[in-house]
Amino acid sequence: MEPDKLIQAFTQVVRNQDYVFSPVAIAAIPELLKELDQLENQPSDLFAQAIRQWYLEYEDVRDAVLIEEREIEKVRKSKPEIQENTQENRYRVVQDELKKLQDRKTSNSQTNQP
Repeated sequence: MEPDKLIQAFTQVVRNQDYVFSPVAIAAIPELLKELDQLENQPSDLFAQAIRQWYLEYEDVRDAVLIEEREIEKVRKSKPEIQENTQENRYRVVQDELKKLQDRKTSNSQTNQP
């Protein structure tokens, strides 16, 4: 699995499929963010590996990322000129989207409490 494709797929899942993140996965986002912060200036394969290791713990997230990767591959084959953001921007986008997801889910769970 290509690191850039994995990062893009994970970002799309975080952005568009927040329902696959269980409360346990949401609670683990700060740990992932801390690890990703340390890898921000590292090669994309290390960044992608950290994401992969994290989502393997959460079956619904894992499945959604794998499906999203297949969709990205289909699009790339039909339109190979399409490219995602630069590597540096992707790192920031992943981190920003994870923070938004965590904030959204945390505020929803607090709103739903009696």
